[in-house]
Amino acid sequence: MNELETALDDLDGLHEAFSALADRERSTPLVRNGELTKELRQELAAGADAYLSTLMSSSRGEVNHERLGRCRAAATESMPSALAKQKQLASLVEERRTSAPAIRDDMRQMLTLSLHCRAALDALAPTVDRRSAEAIGNKVLVELRAATLLYAATARDANEDAHAKARSAVLDRLRKAESHASEVVGLAAVPDGDAASLGATLSRDVVDMLHKTEISWAAHPIETGTEEVAEGHTREQLVAKKDLSEAQ
Repeated sequence: MNELETALDDLDGLHEAFSALADRERSTPLVRNGELTKELRQELAAGADAYLSTLMSSSRGEVNHERLGRCRAAATESMPSALAKQKQLASLVEERRTSAPAIRDDMRQMLTLSLHCRAALDALAPTVDRRSAEAIGNKVLVELRAATLLYAATARDANEDAHAKARSAVLDRLRKAESHASEVVGLAAVPDGDAASLGATLSRDVVDMLHKTEISWAAHPIETGTEEVAEGHTREQLVAKKDLSEAQ
């Protein structure tokens, strides 16, 4: 299992515990304490946001064991009471397991967008004006971070149709990110007949991926997300392409 899937497992666990605390039909005494339940849910939400923010800031878009450790540390710092009640929360969750595979797929897509954008900017840096690329690239990353956190918050708080509501909530952010990403592609433009740099290729892939995601989610808000990007490549394949280019 790669590190991104491990991260999604961690996030699934936080989401499941958050949802379980709102289920009054469970027998665990924890759900009977309204004040404590509210505090724990707030901490779990903060922990998930801290985890996501740390994950999306991964250098070069690479997620490794060290980065997972940082994500977990950031999350635990945000939820001291939840850690103190860890055993009770585990019992609460085990009482009736739930899952949200469609939301997991979409979170994978959102995280892949941020990570692939970082990989593209890293590859692009040596071939364009670095200051301009960083300024525009940061706009893309800011929108993607905001979209990912908004998706997570909407999915947590929706009582029903969480998947569709979360998708709809982030469409404007995705459009803005695509617009800024197109500016990055403009910086990497090459004369006709010249071979595009790896950074330019990856940047165009980011734009294509954003566009496909936005169009798909707008037209089919309940359709399962996909990790595919331009020309059928996954983020892992594109990062591998980048590593191969650096080795040559």
